[in-house]
Amino acid sequence: MPYGIVTVRRSLIRQNMKQHRPKLKLILVLMAMAGAWCLARGAAAQELPTVNAAEELLPGDDEVYYEMSEVVEFPSEESPLWCEILEATPTVLSWPDEPLGNFFAHLLGTEHDHPETELSDIAIGLQPIPPRPPLLVEWNELFLGTGFLAQGIETHTGAIWRPAFWVFGEARTGFQYFDRGTPTTEWANRLDLFGQINLSGTERILVGVRPLDEESSGLRRFSGYDFKTGDSIDGLNTNVQTLFFEGDFGEIFPNLDPYDTRMLDYGFSVGRMPLLAQQGLLINEDMIDAVTVTRNTLYGHGNLNLRMTGVYAWRGLNRNSPTGRTNEFDTGSRMVALLTESDFAKRTVNIDATYVEGSDGFGNLFAFGISAIRRHHGYHNTYNTSLHLLASIPEGQTTDFADQGELLFAQTSWTPHHTEDLIYLNGFWAIDQFTSTARGPTMGGPLGQTGILFAGIELGRYTAPIAVRTDNLAGASLGYQMFFDHTRQQLIWEIGGVKETKGVSRGAIGTALRYQKAIGQHSIVVVDGFVSKLEGQRVAQGLRTEWRVKF
Repeated sequence: MPYGIVTVRRSLIRQNMKQHRPKLKLILVLMAMAGAWCLARGAAAQELPTVNAAEELLPGDDEVYYEMSEVVEFPSEESPLWCEILEATPTVLSWPDEPLGNFFAHLLGTEHDHPETELSDIAIGLQPIPPRPPLLVEWNELFLGTGFLAQGIETHTGAIWRPAFWVFGEARTGFQYFDRGTPTTEWANRLDLFGQINLSGTERILVGVRPLDEESSGLRRFSGYDFKTGDSIDGLNTNVQTLFFEGDFGEIFPNLDPYDTRMLDYGFSVGRMPLLAQQGLLINEDMIDAVTVTRNTLYGHGNLNLRMTGVYAWRGLNRNSPTGRTNEFDTGSRMVALLTESDFAKRTVNIDATYVEGSDGFGNLFAFGISAIRRHHGYHNTYNTSLHLLASIPEGQTTDFADQGELLFAQTSWTPHHTEDLIYLNGFWAIDQFTSTARGPTMGGPLGQTGILFAGIELGRYTAPIAVRTDNLAGASLGYQMFFDHTRQQLIWEIGGVKETKGVSRGAIGTALRYQKAIGQHSIVVVDGFVSKLEGQRVAQGLRTEWRVKF
């Protein structure tokens, strides 16, 4: 811009300022007065009321009385109306928790756990740390042990391996009675035994056997005794239940990327393994032959961590049916799946898709699931929710194991104030015939996550108290999980029911109790009982006790 134009503009600005100088002064004075008034109001609001002693403190006096020159009333914090409406149901459902806890505490002869929020005035000193429970076998390196790590062995690829061998597992034995039209009393046993060869923190070989129960033609036979017929049950076997290797490509070949800039960190596994998707609603298999490839730690656009896993399974699929035979072994089926998990600031999202190519009579099936898990901070409490939407679409001809349908599933839980307990409210709605992709022989149907009334125990022939299918059905459960004796004992009381939305009457209602008590560091005693009633059938009941030893 030419210099002359700049000079003319500056002179014009000076003339305007001279003409309006009185107005500018007036504006500045008004602004200063307004600022002083605001500061005075703020100081007055922050000024503390004066406190005068009403009388002197004399020897022997227990209290000191004060007289305030003015009464300070703090505003009451009332929850907004919308909070009261949204939290009305959880508030009402929380009322029975305290009387239920006190009743069962009296029945069990122990104390109902409550959180201790006040600090004690009595010094308790340093408390001893419980000893680490060792595994059955620990060679060369302790599981969660202390001390220095071994030097390790450097391989030709540049990886550092510290070989170790662990043996661990769980033994279960239970006496069970149930009557769903035909009374049955049995003694059933199960042993899960694992051997793990650790090569590094990311590479391992896992071998697992279940020598006391055998899978045959899609069914499980548990070693034990049938008290009704007087026959012993032989489930002894030497079959390999689990055998797979898993590792990380970037950790096995670190020399390929010494500066960790080429994104070679791909996890993988190959062999016979269990597989779970959508918390067991979509896939819940205990033994399939598969290979998986996983890419982790992907992020961006609000996604804090994205994990993606590709799966190809060529054997071991048990096909689920919402109307016919449940969880039947399909010898010729193959499956591909893409399983993802994304962590965001306030929620975790899972999007999973599967496709099964089945043999004749089973059919082909495409199924997917979307879920969101998060915590909600209400005015009175914090709530945990898990929402799931699943669907199955057959390819070609519809069969009992490949059908069309949707499943809506929701879980909500919270901890009532001043307790350590947990209250949960779960519900589902199965539209048409939703078909789960693959399920193990003892895993039951997809609705086991609804509660203990809907879940099997994977031991013997004791199935779920309300064993339902995902075939035009809606249901819900309400449960109270109460803790006693510093969480060494717990009890779950649950009520629930289902009702058909189409077709013949298949409604049911029931209640169940589960008591668990820890003994030492390795054992748990479990007692289960239920009473249920299905439409058109007489009342069913069951009772069982189990001893579980983890080693």
